[in-house]
Amino acid sequence: MPTWEVLPVGVPRTKSGKPIKCSPKNTKLNPATHKLISECVETMFCAAPPGAPVNATGLGVCFPRVCRRDEFPFGYVIPDIVTSRRKPNTTAADPLPAMCASGMFCPDDGSGCRQQVGIGARCELDRDDQCQSPPSNPTIKDADNKSVCLNQVCMAATLPLGAPCVIENTTYVGDINRGAAGGGQYTTVVIKHNCLAPGLFCDPTPPNVGSVGPICQTTKKLGESCRFNAECELASCNELTNKCTLPAETPLKIEPWHWVATILFIIASMTIASLVLLLIHRRRRFGQYQTLQAYYYEQISLRRSILALHTAAAEQQALNKAAAEKGL
Repeated sequence: MPTWEVLPVGVPRTKSGKPIKCSPKNTKLNPATHKLISECVETMFCAAPPGAPVNATGLGVCFPRVCRRDEFPFGYVIPDIVTSRRKPNTTAADPLPAMCASGMFCPDDGSGCRQQVGIGARCELDRDDQCQSPPSNPTIKDADNKSVCLNQVCMAATLPLGAPCVIENTTYVGDINRGAAGGGQYTTVVIKHNCLAPGLFCDPTPPNVGSVGPICQTTKKLGESCRFNAECELASCNELTNKCTLPAETPLKIEPWHWVATILFIIASMTIASLVLLLIHRRRRFGQYQTLQAYYYEQISLRRSILALHTAAAEQQALNKAAAEKGL
């Protein structure tokens, strides 16, 4: 049986110094999540020696991944998040494999960059980037002249209205906080087709009499009935109402009259608040004024009473003095 006689430097090994064995035939997509799984960790891929049988078991070796398709690939320790402000992390950052150049792609297993394949060639699930663009077409804009990976075959996504088309329906199943309260499975359905987009979609059940199989139809506008996202002009079909709606990521556009109404409301609110505060302030000042006025009147009345008593006493004393002088 073929074996690896010389392994490159950097191949991980066990404590005994042997390379990590694996079976390439066990590298496949998870049937629920469609994530690539193998007998190696996420940062490695399984490769068999040249000439090994396809169904051989245990002849492969886990190699470090050579390329990546994502800016932040899964399974790697990213240098920017190795340390924390509160608690330093002593975990060393993993060296990231390189990203492929334009015109090339990195396969799901990360075994190395490859040239994009032509129309009709095999591709991996949902990997449109593995397909070359179709030949230039004067009737189609360059931005719309695209290819798509359908049923693991590269196809030109340029079919016109009424043409027979191919549709791919893929359901992804994921877990939300497995084992935690409120956790559970959720599904995401992705429907792809090879009709010219935007503007057309592949209708699996066309209403045309005599049509056999799916055909390209015009996408539907906001408010029209729909069954899936690709059927709508904005690729958003509400599951509750089955109507084409605005996508969740659509920016909120505020009309000019909304701005005017908001500004007038703010000005009116500030004016009313100022008037209410002014009235409250005046009522408080008027109350204080009445209290001080009553106090002043009371003091003046008391002063007058004292002066009157003083005057009466002085007059009485003068009378008494005059009477005494007459008696002498």
